[in-house]
Amino acid sequence: MFASPFKDGLIVLVILLLFFGPKRLPALSRAIGESIKEFKGGIDEGSKDEESNPEIAAVKAGDPSGTGSESKIS
Repeated sequence: MFASPFKDGLIVLVILLLFFGPKRLPALSRAIGESIKEFKGGIDEGSKDEESNPEIAAVKAGDPSGTGSESKIS
């Protein structure tokens, strides 16, 4: 888009400032930060569940029955 990533970020910041105003911008930034934090926590929780639950690991490995043995559907 532009020559410098810094310029891109600055332009986006100015547009956001004009669109939302100086009073709502901090609240918007806080909400986005909390959403990202919650998303990362959900990702970490999901990976912990996979490690502790052998059925999920079996399905990810290609065994849809979750029993640990490959079963073929005729």
